[in-house]
Amino acid sequence: MLNKLFLVFLFLPFLVFTCPELNNLNIYGQSTKTISLDYVQSFEGKNKSNIKGQVFFEKPNFFKIVTSKPSKTELIVNNQDVYRTDYELNETIKYKLKNIESQIPALLLLKSKKKLCNFLKNSERSEFISDVNLISKNKILKTISYKDQFGVNTQINFININLNEELDKKIFDYNKKTTLLILN
Repeated sequence: MLNKLFLVFLFLPFLVFTCPELNNLNIYGQSTKTISLDYVQSFEGKNKSNIKGQVFFEKPNFFKIVTSKPSKTELIVNNQDVYRTDYELNETIKYKLKNIESQIPALLLLKSKKKLCNFLKNSERSEFISDVNLISKNKILKTISYKDQFGVNTQINFININLNEELDKKIFDYNKKTTLLILN
């Protein structure tokens, strides 16, 4: 009996402090080096157009979101710098990743399983997103839903997911033809 009690106390922290739903997701597999996908973001109860675009990710520090509708924008993470480009304004704003990371839900994909698990367990303390829920099917992440800082339920659906296809490194460069503003 004492041995069984010892085993329960030994393994209980692993069961309580892990996120088993992340263990089976192919995007967090050790063999996954690159990810590209299309997405559609929708907003519950808001008369707001869906947002459509693409995501490119090369582990560990290169990430790009291209929004094609309703307007063309790009968000690029290149190591510790973030570039947000708005093509209508012809402007790119540069930030430090650590200063705005919590404001961009898609950056959950950049986190390690351990960091994402910690974030999921503590998302109610976030100023920007809470009630994060990951939905997968056959080891493939299909949806991230969350409540934004304004209390709006938001859902991001992923389609056309491609893993380990070669990505051209140039896609992680910001558009230098735009005006660059640097914010720290």
